[in-house]
Amino acid sequence: MDKGKEEKINFDEEINVDTENKLDEKIVSVYLDRLEELEDGSEEAVLFIDDGGEEYSAQINLPATCLPENVSDGDYLTLKISYDKAKTQAALESARQLLND
Repeated sequence: MDKGKEEKINFDEEINVDTENKLDEKIVSVYLDRLEELEDGSEEAVLFIDDGGEEYSAQINLPATCLPENVSDGDYLTLKISYDKAKTQAALESARQLLND
């Protein structure tokens, strides 16, 4: 969207989510670089995506509570990213209802 231009979405029209061309899931290899303690006392996991190249392509920070037990710095993990059609449709319907109220 261009800066300064406002794009309006008409939620009264049918919104179709193209589920035919979406993969059901993607498996991503990540490297657990470290756990960092946050100001509130919780821990955050610093993960790097391993795409097979010489360097890691991106960093992901997640609450350490998302990690399996007994993992530590230097471990490789697998993330499964799945498309959730039901939640996507529910969010679209919720947005429609909020705009129509």
